[in-house]
Amino acid sequence: MTQQWLIPIDDSAIALLPVTWVINNLSAWRETPQIHLLNVQPNLPRDIGRFINADTLREFHLESGMNALAPARTQLEAAGLAVESHVLVGEAAQTIADFAESNHCTQILLGTRGHSGLAGTLLGSVAMKLVQLSKIPVLLVR
Repeated sequence: MTQQWLIPIDDSAIALLPVTWVINNLSAWRETPQIHLLNVQPNLPRDIGRFINADTLREFHLESGMNALAPARTQLEAAGLAVESHVLVGEAAQTIADFAESNHCTQILLGTRGHSGLAGTLLGSVAMKLVQLSKIPVLLVR
């Protein structure tokens, strides 16, 4: 069975750390994993719907998400990996956990800034929330 790996991507350089890790370790796996890239767009305030129609909002989220995913997709495809791109809207950690479970992902790879202890707790990072929420193993890449 092919491994299904999820790499959540935002527009930060840190989000690309798992991409580099996967490419650098390709020779370690007997079978090349299927990679899902996911960008989670934040919900916009409800009042914005009075000024902008739903189709325009969907287009905005999709375009913003695909732009954020482009560097990761380019690197992975250049390394010969099959990649599927996804853009969803919601709270990042919960949306990532739900996507991983519903798409039968076997692992989530997430870049992290490496905050630990009190700093990490106070920041309430997506990584920390995801580790708590996910039923799927989470690999944090620094």
